[in-house]
Amino acid sequence: MMKKSYAARFAAALLTLLCGCASDKLPSEDIEVLTKYDDIIQVLKSPTLPPNSKEKYEAAKALIEHVDLYYTRETGTVNKLFYYRDAIVDSPGTENPVFTFTYMWGNKTLRIRFFTFRVFVTRVEITEK
Repeated sequence: MMKKSYAARFAAALLTLLCGCASDKLPSEDIEVLTKYDDIIQVLKSPTLPPNSKEKYEAAKALIEHVDLYYTRETGTVNKLFYYRDAIVDSPGTENPVFTFTYMWGNKTLRIRFFTFRVFVTRVEITEK
């Protein structure tokens, strides 16, 4: 009787977890992101546009609406989606730098932070003001 109780609890917990993770956004690690949202990525990777331009702010906003950046697992993915010179790097030269991309337009700010350990992304924070 005890084993059935644990199995039922495990099944319920698993079902809750799977249903709670449903999202219509593509995970950032999905290779389809690079082709489906190429127009957005090209704006974000543009070296001619500053991060405080309307174009980059709107592109970053569109990216977080369509792509789930919380699934980012490697810094290579960050490099594929964003222009490296737009990042502010906290603790460069260490094993755990933080890459912060801040896009501003008018009185709106969108900040995306990637916390890393070596080449792995350990946590992502997205804040809008």
